Amino acid sequence: MKYDKVKTGGRTYFRYRHWDSVLKKHDVTLYGKTLAELQTKFDQYQAKKIAGIQETSDTFAQYCKNWLYNIHLRDKKPGTAERYDSTYRNYIENSYVGKVKLKDLNSDHLQQWYNDLFDEKEAEGKKAENSVKNLHKVVSPCLRHAYKTGRILRNYAELIIMPKAQKTASHSGEKTSRVHPLTLDEQMAFIEEIKGHPLEALFNTALDTGMRMGELFALTWQDIDFKKSEIHINKTYGFTKDLKLGKYVGMVTAPKSEKSVRDIPLPERTREILLKQKTDEKEKLLRLGMVLDDNSLVFSTVVGGYFDGNNVLHRLKTIYKKLGIENKTFHDLRHTYATRLFELGEEPRTVQELLGHSDVNITLGTYIHVLEKTKKKTAAKIDDLYKKEPATQTQAQEPLTPKILPFGHFLDKRSKVQK
Repeated sequence: MKYDKVKTGGRTYFRYRHWDSVLKKHDVTLYGKTLAELQTKFDQYQAKKIAGIQETSDTFAQYCKNWLYNIHLRDKKPGTAERYDSTYRNYIENSYVGKVKLKDLNSDHLQQWYNDLFDEKEAEGKKAENSVKNLHKVVSPCLRHAYKTGRILRNYAELIIMPKAQKTASHSGEKTSRVHPLTLDEQMAFIEEIKGHPLEALFNTALDTGMRMGELFALTWQDIDFKKSEIHINKTYGFTKDLKLGKYVGMVTAPKSEKSVRDIPLPERTREILLKQKTDEKEKLLRLGMVLDDNSLVFSTVVGGYFDGNNVLHRLKTIYKKLGIENKTFHDLRHTYATRLFELGEEPRTVQELLGHSDVNITLGTYIHVLEKTKKKTAAKIDDLYKKEPATQTQAQEPLTPKILPFGHFLDKRSKVQK
């Protein structure tokens, strides 16, 4: 390494200048306060040159913005694009790491950034781990792309140790549940209360199928096969931010995941409710001078349009309040459906398919509280086994597994008892 010394501001610096024989000029200049510092910078420069690293003056935020909007989000669903856009604007665009040149970025910058964000969110009483994970979901693939395209020496995000909250021991031994389903008594009281309500069919279908709110709002009559007693779920509706328009618009999109595209068997009770709903919708549209067809919405406003989630939730909470049911949302109707299935002995894999979860571990993790309760009943079943009289040689052996009745049959029977 050839170098010379220059004086600037009263200080002497060691300098290296690379001569480009093609351009006939010095195209790279490195400075160091000491010869050792200059040598380190020179070694880094040589390593990048050998690896074919493209020199760029872009900051990390500038590079990330171009990668995100021109490459990464082009094939993403609107909801996913909205989340990534929010993460970029809230955590990356004006951050101190965002101002670092991409070519100078290293794992130390990222680790400190992640730690600072974690501490900030934890001090605010927010979910610090989730904030850091959301940031990492953008940073990691961004740097992976920068590495693969020869802009950095490696994906430094791979070296990060994700900060985590200290876990405190639980004295009660009880795990906090993320879901709050209706109890069976609350469910029956709810069904009785919504009789005659304008949204009776919507609420009952949510309870009996476990469909998400957006899936119910997007449901059309061509999605219901009354002969086979099945509902085909293949789309969802909701308000999502249009990044080009810069505002929220209602749109029908593909479901949450590939597994969300599914067929759900209809209990007889729910089938009858939907048949009545179809008749009511036909009459409503006729009054408006419209004809119900296969593309008409199953659940719609008084003018045949899409429901607004906030309005539906407000009306639902009014019913909850009247019944004295607290801390429940629309999504808890879905949780109620899943909880009843587990209580009736349904297998986790079947529940996963009905709910449209991408992985059975999501189902198990979400409803672990229900499984813990049903697990405790196993001991009683073993006791019942030994209380039975031994079968004689001429008697046919009865299966040990109790018969599980269909969920719709169970609800029909309970409803009759309540009456």
